[in-house]
Amino acid sequence: MKKVIKSSQTKRFKSIVPNQQVKRIVYDYGESHEGLVYIPIEPHFRHKSRWWSKETEEMSILKMVDRQDCNVAEKLIDYESGYHDNYPVVSFLPMNKESAIESIHNCLFNFFGDSVEYHWVARDHKLVIPTLQNLSVYLRIESLDNVCDTFPSSPVLKLMENIYDMTNPFSPESNFYQTESIVLNLNNETLLKVLRYFQGRQAILTCSGSFEIGGLIEFVNRWKSGEALRKLEYLEVVLRFKNRFPKTEILDAIGVKRLDETKQPPSHTVPRICGWRYFDPNTDPINAHTYVVRETDNRVASISVRARSLRFGVWNETEEEFLAKANLLPSFYR
Repeated sequence: MKKVIKSSQTKRFKSIVPNQQVKRIVYDYGESHEGLVYIPIEPHFRHKSRWWSKETEEMSILKMVDRQDCNVAEKLIDYESGYHDNYPVVSFLPMNKESAIESIHNCLFNFFGDSVEYHWVARDHKLVIPTLQNLSVYLRIESLDNVCDTFPSSPVLKLMENIYDMTNPFSPESNFYQTESIVLNLNNETLLKVLRYFQGRQAILTCSGSFEIGGLIEFVNRWKSGEALRKLEYLEVVLRFKNRFPKTEILDAIGVKRLDETKQPPSHTVPRICGWRYFDPNTDPINAHTYVVRETDNRVASISVRARSLRFGVWNETEEEFLAKANLLPSFYR
């Protein structure tokens, strides 16, 4: 019977989301204390379902086309189907939200299994992050300065963003530095801490105030030695206000190698973690004639330094493979 139901629901689902492969399901908890369950569909359309709201009277704005009681994992939900801004909508009483979230997730996981990603989006670190199977967490909050003592310990965050400058650094032992991808506004002190202790894959860091290049040079040298940052794929540091990067000083200090300036360099880009939340799902391309090599495995990282931005992109290739891609190896090496 379960197989028959699954087969029927699969056909129904394909009629809702035609010609699309489901990659992830998102539980979104917004600033207005309403919840959404949706399937991000590239490039710029999201199939959404509202799972609760502050007041169920908000549903009166919808043009209702169906109403039924739906049993989800033994939880009875008053299901109202309609459209608002072209999105299908479902709601139930807010008093049942915790059990409903768990029930919906268990139902979806039973249907899709681990073939898709499940993302929990939160905008308040005080919210209880549910412990659900295969759930990844994305946190976007105004300020990180009041989070140090209460930073979520489990699960490891998939992505974290802040709005106001982070001025209070986390301790080196904090799980904060294990976040897979960070998009943060920082001051000089917190930037240096992040560069020193970050263990994730992608980081976009905007720095206000003064800037010390010593921490940046230390970061590159630690990557080159293989001492740290083994998972790193992409780093971008952006300076605000009147600050500028001393390009020549930085490149000389980290000992870059150079490609032939007359040839087009390979363009480095990787898929953004949680790229469905951005207009461009990939990181900004790095088209640089300068690169560094990691001593332990001969991996290459392209590095681009401009007046206000520095980009560092790690290739999954050895120096020989990288030079072949750049068409700079003699033919007998290719």
